[in-house]
Amino acid sequence: MAIRKAAFAAQREALGFTQETLAQALGVELSTVGRWERGTLTPQPWRRPDLANVLKVSLEDLDVLLNPGKQEPGADVAASSGTTVGLTEFGSVPVRPYKSPIRLPVGSVDHLDELVIHLREQWHALVRTDNLLGPRFALAAVRDHIAIIEELLPITSGSRRAEVVALAATYAESAAWLYEDAGQMPAAIYWVGRAMEWAHEAGDRLLLAWTLFRRSQHAAVEGDAQRTISLARAAGRDRDRLPNPMRAAIVQQEGHGYALSGEENLSHRALDTAHQWAALDKAGDARGGHGSFCGEIYLELQRAHCWASLGKPQRAVHVYEATLPSLPPVYRRDRGVACSRLARAYVDIGEPEAAAQAGQEALTIARSSGSVRAEHEVTLVGRRLIAHRQLQPVEQLLVELSIGAIA
Repeated sequence: MAIRKAAFAAQREALGFTQETLAQALGVELSTVGRWERGTLTPQPWRRPDLANVLKVSLEDLDVLLNPGKQEPGADVAASSGTTVGLTEFGSVPVRPYKSPIRLPVGSVDHLDELVIHLREQWHALVRTDNLLGPRFALAAVRDHIAIIEELLPITSGSRRAEVVALAATYAESAAWLYEDAGQMPAAIYWVGRAMEWAHEAGDRLLLAWTLFRRSQHAAVEGDAQRTISLARAAGRDRDRLPNPMRAAIVQQEGHGYALSGEENLSHRALDTAHQWAALDKAGDARGGHGSFCGEIYLELQRAHCWASLGKPQRAVHVYEATLPSLPPVYRRDRGVACSRLARAYVDIGEPEAAAQAGQEALTIARSSGSVRAEHEVTLVGRRLIAHRQLQPVEQLLVELSIGAIA
């Protein structure tokens, strides 16, 4: 442990970082950096590219800093399963070995057309991976693909460059969403900014609209109703030119802003309007473009969320219970988020056992997918259930959350 600390800390200090400033640069807790240095915590795979970038080392050199004396990256990975089990930022869970991005031959664009087609197809596959498995499995691959695209950008020009830049914006927006779901809002905000910059450069109005949609979601997370509404309206400014699924997603986001501001009629009117453009995608791979997740079931789950925001949890529970059984299996991560919100609504109406059961399902999905936002919501539910820990389902959830008898 002492050798590991010396190697990691020496590189950090050589660049003028304290543990605190390094934590701020990465958007993590101060204690997380300390645990990395002591060797009691392993950075998640999707965190490593940012950590390597800040420490100005390659991913291979970062592996050496984290594992002094280790001769071969991935040597501790079990050959039979391709995974190793250790303490990560989400507890003791299987961790896939991280592989560094493919490096392209600088100055060569001979295979550009084929590579762009491949990257587009991979984006759809990664969207499906996210819906099924969450950021824990999708984010590292998205960052790898961004690295490939960034290798292409300096060696392309004209219309071909615009095409590659638009692809960069698409992947950057995906990175923003995955970081948000992983509970890393500073990184999410950064990647939305990159996506917006690339979308501007490419002249892609659809991507610009979608980055504004993401900004509106960030405002909603912060509880800023008016900014949520304003950004959603900006995203939908050219709504007649937007594909129907994207239009539906943006309009329902505006409805969420109305719910945050207590405007019940406007909120549900927006959701009703969004239904006419609802997507039909059940594959979860966004073949219909951005917003393909916004089907009728998703819209009703959002309606339940709006009822909760409006202070009417009983109505939220009714909609969740009626809607969740119909959610397509591919949207497993969304199910976890919805269950965490249902658990909160059950607490609000005084049903602690039902809250604990919904929270347990949400927690299982959240931890397996790396959805920190869902796990955070379950933790908040757990804290509100402490007074009911004599109930077996509640006690089980509190044990899973490591919440003691004293709040």
